[in-house]
Amino acid sequence: MNNTFPETNRLYYQDSHLLKFSANVLDCQPYKEYWAVRLDQTAFYPTGGGQPNDIGYLRNDEITSQLIDCIDNEKDVIHIVDKAINGQVNCEIDVERRRDHLQQHTGQHILSQAFIQIANAETRGFHLGNESSTIDLAIDQLSTETLYKVEDLANKIIFENRQINVHLTDEKDKFALRKDTERSGCIRIIEITNFDHSPCGGTHAKNTGEVGLIVIRSVERVKKMCRIEFLCGRRALLDYRAAHSSALAVANLFSAGRDNATNLVVKLQQDYKDLQKRSRELLELALSSEAANIYQNTVANSNEIKVINLNLKRDLDELKTLVQLLTAYNSVIVLALTTLDSPKLIFARSKDLTSVDSGKLLGKVCQEFGGRGGGRAEMAQGGLPATIELEKLLTNLTNLANSF
Repeated sequence: MNNTFPETNRLYYQDSHLLKFSANVLDCQPYKEYWAVRLDQTAFYPTGGGQPNDIGYLRNDEITSQLIDCIDNEKDVIHIVDKAINGQVNCEIDVERRRDHLQQHTGQHILSQAFIQIANAETRGFHLGNESSTIDLAIDQLSTETLYKVEDLANKIIFENRQINVHLTDEKDKFALRKDTERSGCIRIIEITNFDHSPCGGTHAKNTGEVGLIVIRSVERVKKMCRIEFLCGRRALLDYRAAHSSALAVANLFSAGRDNATNLVVKLQQDYKDLQKRSRELLELALSSEAANIYQNTVANSNEIKVINLNLKRDLDELKTLVQLLTAYNSVIVLALTTLDSPKLIFARSKDLTSVDSGKLLGKVCQEFGGRGGGRAEMAQGGLPATIELEKLLTNLTNLANSF
């Protein structure tokens, strides 16, 4: 888009609480499946500085056009709307979205300064998302204690309801900026009284109390930095409601109070681990007895080898344990098939049968039936297609067993 229009008067620079305004349409052109509109002045915030655009409506006497997107095109602002519109228009900004973005962006300024004062960690990136926001900090790690201190300081600034001032100035050196800017000429500086000065073009509160609350939700390492996920204002309230509801639901399962639920869950988890251990022990006893019974009832062939051909609907791990118990005996070869979920094979032999290579045998069968697998000479396993001709496979395994 060529910029042949005068610079758009950006009303949000002076007043982020301006939600209704009038403007004149300077240009309206097709833009993809929408229309691109230029106004002589606007309070709609375009995407930029980590903050998403405003949405809302442009109206004249005949048409109401919905704002889909708002693009910063250097000097002017391009309004992407769903219907062509011209003349003088009355504009209205979506109040909930504006308030939300105002809370998150102002909260970011407070949180970034708090991290500098508590942890000497500078903010290197900011993203205002639909559900949560993040800042990337130039620091390797942060302790829980440090995060609490940062959170306490940030909320102290909010609860004191400090005034926030906007300065449009070409004398940035007069301000103790938290971060410098490459912009020259007149720049916009957001001042949180006796706390923070930062160059920024975004929408901000008039007082810190409007932010309501700041909570740090999570921390993760990203490219040798710490990424802080945080919530401000109504987002923090909704997150508390969700967490509180989940905690109550868990507590109700135990017929206990919310604050006692954690200890009960820990106990339940330990009980479950104990039960799993006991279950494994009982399963091993049962499988040992089954293996002994199979071994005793299998007749050795002319080479004094007991070839055991199994076709069981068993969990693979359980079948593998059974095979290992069987091959603990001398002179045993096991060809095991499980058709639970999808066909899987296990070939194994006793340690004394060094002439038998289970891996090669399995490979031949898998190749013939379109499966994949591998393993060592003593034991190998593989998987086969669900569409396999089972009768043909069983015949093949029987012939293979008879060849030893």
